[in-house]
Amino acid sequence: MLTLFAAITPPENIVQEITDLQTGLEGMNWIPETNLHITLGYFGALPDEITEILDRELGRQPSGSFDLRLSGGGTFGRQSPHTLWLGVDTSPALSALHDHVRRAARRASVILEKRKYTPHLSLAYPNRHIGRSDLAKFLKRMSSWRSAPFLVDEFSLYSSHRNKSGPNTYLREANYPLLG
Repeated sequence: MLTLFAAITPPENIVQEITDLQTGLEGMNWIPETNLHITLGYFGALPDEITEILDRELGRQPSGSFDLRLSGGGTFGRQSPHTLWLGVDTSPALSALHDHVRRAARRASVILEKRKYTPHLSLAYPNRHIGRSDLAKFLKRMSSWRSAPFLVDEFSLYSSHRNKSGPNTYLREANYPLLG
């Protein structure tokens, strides 16, 4: 049984832009560059037979390629921030791809969470003792940041593996080209 999610991995030049941002703020657990992604859907732990169905459904008629850009940022967790993230510019094509992933999960009898899809790229996890004023300054600096636009011509199915110390390891299980 694997814990699975579908995601877009930014190209190497964008990953470099992102890792350049991961400085200047104490008390952060920065996400390693190998784990940077934009989640399209989290499926949880699935038995092998459901994984096979999901894989087949994800590969069925996905949309065409499109351009995307990261910009700005924020935190999840108002009273106690738990995730620092980069925003994703509004993209009807990204929304359509998320809808494709949601429909594929439904056809595979996998239930996705019901909350509204908020596309983002998680950048770091603040520890409990982060200075709020330092975080506010960092967020202000990020508010005007924009990545170069990049082509999204595939998405992937990843498995997540817990590590006793350090971040989870993500393994690419399948790729799905976006043609057109």
